Formats: sequence, C-alpha cells, structure tokens
Amino acid sequence: MQPSKAASLASSLKCLLALAFALFLLIAPPIAAPQEKQGGEIVANLATGRVVFCVTHDAIIVGATSGGGEVGSRAPTVLPVSPGRIGVLLGAIEWTVPATGKTTRFDADLPSVAANALRGPAKKSLDQPTEIEDIGVGMLEEIRPMVEQIHHKLDLAPDEPLVELILADYVENYGPEIWTLQYRVRQENLGSDFWQTRILRPAYFQLYPPEKGQAHTFVEAEYPANVPRLDLADRIARHDPQFERVGNSSREMSQAFALIAAGNSAKALASPVSDFMRSAIPLAGGDNQSLVMALLDMNRGFQWILAPQAPQKPASPAQAPQTPREPDAPSLRQRGPRPQ
Repeated sequence: MQPSKAASLASSLKCLLALAFALFLLIAPPIAAPQEKQGGEIVANLATGRVVFCVTHDAIIVGATSGGGEVGSRAPTVLPVSPGRIGVLLGAIEWTVPATGKTTRFDADLPSVAANALRGPAKKSLDQPTEIEDIGVGMLEEIRPMVEQIHHKLDLAPDEPLVELILADYVENYGPEIWTLQYRVRQENLGSDFWQTRILRPAYFQLYPPEKGQAHTFVEAEYPANVPRLDLADRIARHDPQFERVGNSSREMSQAFALIAAGNSAKALASPVSDFMRSAIPLAGGDNQSLVMALLDMNRGFQWILAPQAPQKPASPAQAPQTPREPDAPSLRQRGPRPQ
C-alpha cells in the first residue's frame, strides 16, 4: 500500500474511534463516585419516640420519651425555640459527613433560625406568612443542603416526613396553639442506583386547639408512625387502675385528673398535671430513663421539669438564607388534619 493511502486510512480509523467514544460518553449512565459507594455519603442519626402535650390553665406542658428506633437513635429533642415558644424535633436531626467528621445538629441550629425568621417587621396582614411559616421556611434552608447529599434510596413511605418539627406557643388574642411541620422528600433514580434527593416545602398541620366540640386533653405525636401511641386520654377513659391510682394520689392531683377525664385540661393547673404526666408516661410504656419534660408558662416562658441528661449544645450563629415565598406553597391558613 502506498504511504499516502496508509496514512489516510489510519487517520480515518482514528476519527471513527473518537466518534464512537464520544457517543459512549453521551449514552452511558451516570456512575456514583467511589467514595459514595464505599460509605462516604452523608449519614443521618434519627430522633425517635413519643411526644405528649397538654394545655393547662396556666402553661403548655410537653413530655418526650425515646422508643421505636434503631440502636443509636436519640430521643425526641425538646428545646426553647424563641421567647414564648417551645419546640420538639423528630426524625433525621443529626447529620455527619464521614469524610470530614463534620456534624450538623438541627436542634442546635433551630434557635438561631427562629431568631432570623422573626427579625423582620411585625405581620400586619393575613396575606403575609405567619411566624410559624417563617420558622418553617428557615428550617427548610437548613435541611436542604443535607438532603441534597443523599444519593441512596430512602426507606420512607410517600407521605412519611424525614424531619418533623412541633411548635407550641401562645398567640395574642387567640390563645395556645400547637403545630406540626413535616418535611418530606422526593427521590429520582438517575441510573446505577444513584438517587437524586430533594426536600419539599413543609406541610403544616394544627394539633391544638381541637375542632369545636372536641375534648381539650392530651395531644400526642410519634416518630416513626409505626411507634405505638401512649394513648393517655384513652387509658383515662377506660379507667385504667394504674392511672386511677396516680390520678387520685393527692387532692390537687385528683382535681386535675377529673378535669382531664372530662376533656377540660385547659381548666386544670399545670403543677398537678405535670406530676401526673411524669408518672403516667412511663406507666403507658414510655422509657423512664429518657423521659424529658418542660413547660411553657403563660407568663414566665420556658422552664424545665425534667431536663435532658446530655447538655444542650449552643445554637449555631449562622444565619438562615431568605427564600422568596412560592405562590402555591402550603399555608397555615389552609388547614388540614394530621395524617393518621
């Protein structure tokens, strides 16, 4: 073969190989980075268990106890969120990046998130987001960068939240209220079992006050959803002998116990109700060792009844980014029942 023809053929073969390789890159599925396949992906630690609120004449009481999680799970975290507001965090609230060892705790960040959210001017119109909505969006921006680092399939039901935040406070000219903010995720498989994960805007559900005509008594929540409920109100209605014994252990306790049984906990004093809850929660199946209790006094604010054993870490000074409100974002003014 003549040298010129051989050179021309070699050049053509090189072009064909280059074109084939380019086509392969275009159609090949994305491949996860080796460190993500070998345990380098972000890891979340769950807070699981039961939470019980009771609105009394002079305070909102909350008790939380662990249960229902895997080994290493934490108990629900109770904390003061802002002046005049108490909160409980459930679900994936502690995140660690194995490669760096850096840990992010939402319970440590929540007070500063709330402070940033409430720093703006007072609300003057019903069309403006409420304080709880502002806090909800602030927490969304804390959760988002953690969730976007998840690239494996999560074992969650379609409506099961990854994180749940319960907030209780007193509203001027309205009274006590309790809301749950549920943060759910959506995932898409990009190929080779590599998942894209995104956090959705929080769904808001009002737990207290109850609908007109319903009893004013205990408000319960649990995470995950398959954790057995404590059902304190039901046990009282069934005249549980253990509960009857605790409820009638003193004159003050007996008066409060009778009001709770009648569905009028809002008329009972906080002190005997907290004493009853302190005994009743372990009797109903709560873990006595992990039991944490606090109250939001109508006049004096947050107070511990049973403080957590581990010291609370200080809040992060980082400010939450401001996010414009979406037109179709869930609103507290579009109230829906809590999923059963």
